[in-house]
Amino acid sequence: MSAPEPDPHRRPPTLFDVGPGAHEPLADLANAAGAGIEDRLHAPRRPQRRWAAYAFLLLAIVAGVTGTSALAQSAGFTRLGPLAIVGAAYLVCFLALTRALRVLPVGVAYAIWSGVGMALITLIAFLVFGQALSVGELAGIALILAGVVIIQLFSRAQAH
Repeated sequence: MSAPEPDPHRRPPTLFDVGPGAHEPLADLANAAGAGIEDRLHAPRRPQRRWAAYAFLLLAIVAGVTGTSALAQSAGFTRLGPLAIVGAAYLVCFLALTRALRVLPVGVAYAIWSGVGMALITLIAFLVFGQALSVGELAGIALILAGVVIIQLFSRAQAH
């Protein structure tokens, strides 16, 4: 005996297929919901605006560096002016980083954000606050920046 021919009118199962039976209204609801999700999963996406994501990432870096610089001046959260700058700058920083993460892969974006931000803060600490850096510290910062460049050049991570 051969297997019965498949019904050409039967649609393929969806993500939320629920078989018929005592709960047919629930099965219909689940199938409809699953079909909607399936359609959205396979729908063509808007073109990604990588330049805008990098602009938001740059804004996040500048705001984070600004907030961290003000944090050093807040004297342990006792000076109101620098404290207000810290709060506003970190709010802008994380809002901009969130926008950048809509397009950029989180690992790549975080590597760039933290590496470049750390290098800029170190430069500000040297130029503005007069903090001296040892050869080992400078070498470590150079390696982190080299890692950021390598990640950016060779990353195969796909945007969301």
